[in-house]
Amino acid sequence: MKRNEIYIKGKSDNKIITADGGNLLELKAGDEIIFENDQGQDIATVISEDMVKIEEDVEGIKAESDHNCSIIRKLTEKDREKIRSLAEEARKTIAKCQEKIDKYKLSMTLVNAGLSYDEKKLTFYFVAPGRVDFRILVSDLAATFQKLIRLQQVGSRDKARCVGGCGRCGQELCCKKVFNGDIESVTMDMAYLQNLGQMGSARVTGACGKLICCLKYELETYKEAKKKLPELGTTMKTKEGSGIVVGQSVLKNKISVRLRDDRIVEVDC
Repeated sequence: MKRNEIYIKGKSDNKIITADGGNLLELKAGDEIIFENDQGQDIATVISEDMVKIEEDVEGIKAESDHNCSIIRKLTEKDREKIRSLAEEARKTIAKCQEKIDKYKLSMTLVNAGLSYDEKKLTFYFVAPGRVDFRILVSDLAATFQKLIRLQQVGSRDKARCVGGCGRCGQELCCKKVFNGDIESVTMDMAYLQNLGQMGSARVTGACGKLICCLKYELETYKEAKKKLPELGTTMKTKEGSGIVVGQSVLKNKISVRLRDDRIVEVDC
């Protein structure tokens, strides 16, 4: 029988894998589900039923084929209550794990922990300045917690998401509140598109030391708005004469035009 192949992204590792959707034909992108494979049961988000579309949206993304992975069901409210309880249980293991890290004098700092839905796998997330040989730590943790242990090194953006905090806007960090880790790379091109690149790195750097997530969050809005504006360098006629477009105020839907007498006027579009 042909598989109803669905592409899902695991919550614990952000890996995209293929899963058998079975008879769950109503699944759509963004749905949270419980899946099962050789490692047990865990939580994931449905990405798409069309990998070609994914590859067009995110350059270089790859999916791992898992023929033993199947989707059990969409998350219910009861499932969500259990997940919140598991998160609390996982946090209780952090102190003990950090003790063992100190015991083996490993150069790593824990930022979070997570339990799989079936409670068989315990994942610890850490930051470190380089590669860490943690084999002895994994053996000790497995004996201590009697679970499958997974250690995942994360970057500064993931650390900020795990720890939480407020951004320069005074609101909760976007990586924690809006994206919940499901954000792809943020680039300076996004800053320049939003007329922020010329203001210096401090203006577009977040609490994690990386480019702020909201550059990605607002990107599509800016792209659509900029389509309605003349490009920089375009010759424009205004009520006060002809000139060259030298600036764009995207959200105000206005442009700045330098006239032949060097005056700059703002024009509605």
